Amino acid sequence: MSTSNKSLNNSLFEALAATTRAGNAASTARLSAIAGSNNPRFWDPKIRSEQWYDTNGEPFSLVFPALIEPTGKHSRIDPYFTLPTLKQPEVKDVRTVKAQFQLRTLDDSYPSDVVVCSKKAANTLMLLISKCESIRGQDNREVIQFLRNAGTSSADPLHFVVHTDPLFPEAGEAKREIVPEFSLEDFENTDLTFTGDILKEKFGGKKNCGESVLDGEERGVEDWKLMHMPDPQGHYHTVMKIFKLDEIPIVVPNVRDADGVLIHPSEYSQKLKSGQPVAVEVVMHLWTFAPDGKRPTGSRIYQTVLKSLKVLPLEKEGEAAHTKTPGYTAEGKGKRKADGLGGQASPSKKAQKGAGETTV
Repeated sequence: MSTSNKSLNNSLFEALAATTRAGNAASTARLSAIAGSNNPRFWDPKIRSEQWYDTNGEPFSLVFPALIEPTGKHSRIDPYFTLPTLKQPEVKDVRTVKAQFQLRTLDDSYPSDVVVCSKKAANTLMLLISKCESIRGQDNREVIQFLRNAGTSSADPLHFVVHTDPLFPEAGEAKREIVPEFSLEDFENTDLTFTGDILKEKFGGKKNCGESVLDGEERGVEDWKLMHMPDPQGHYHTVMKIFKLDEIPIVVPNVRDADGVLIHPSEYSQKLKSGQPVAVEVVMHLWTFAPDGKRPTGSRIYQTVLKSLKVLPLEKEGEAAHTKTPGYTAEGKGKRKADGLGGQASPSKKAQKGAGETTV
């Protein structure tokens, strides 16, 4: 790795070197992995987005180093992430809630090859968009980029906006009409007048016996639900009361601290610091929408979706400069269920790396 103006500690130097040497690290060579035809394309019959693929038929991904800005204008983290809070949320709003991270490329105080990798991530995705628009742009749809203005003027820099997968994807399954369990004995009862309350009382499903008495130290992976999320303004309470979503499980994105420990979404604002270096792996999705009242010509939205994010180690007192450049090990699956909750027992203390799993 080349020298720079920034004095790097051992751990950060190694982590940056590993990131830039990843097989799917952003680089000129990585462009050759993009499939030359049928790109982008639909990939799931239940999802309306398209995504890019590589020559092996796998989703085209990029790994690159960046600086995270958890308090940036486009950041949407705990407690409510992307949940609409200025109107009454609907079930679909809960089902599609995501964490949204704002990232910027490394500045010139970092080693030059690391900076190049960081900036080529943006360049690669912009090249994909440019090629796509050269074919599809004749329909005059409004184009919404994955890069967003970080300030208030057109001269301000553009930052990455990276979304996770939904945190509560099972929310849609919780809203259902009550289906009576109607027996022959009920059939013979002609004195009964059906009302919504009667259906709920006599024929509804099993009643919830209340929240488990397990405390944070005892609650396991499968026990973390929407009802356990911090809720300072009561928005989760509202949707849980209206739509009976208390038992919806939390799916935790693959976001890890410098020790490789999974970070619970409720702790993002505590564990992620402004300007902190991170290693990120993303894919890009394309959403195409018909004209509507807001965008009369329709729109195409290019969205960067998170596969993994790893906080890189900051300087430790007394640690010397390091010259090793170890190889990179690919990240495993990017979603886990929560092991704990901020404000009780820290989930980060319990969410250890899985057997055989490696991280950025």
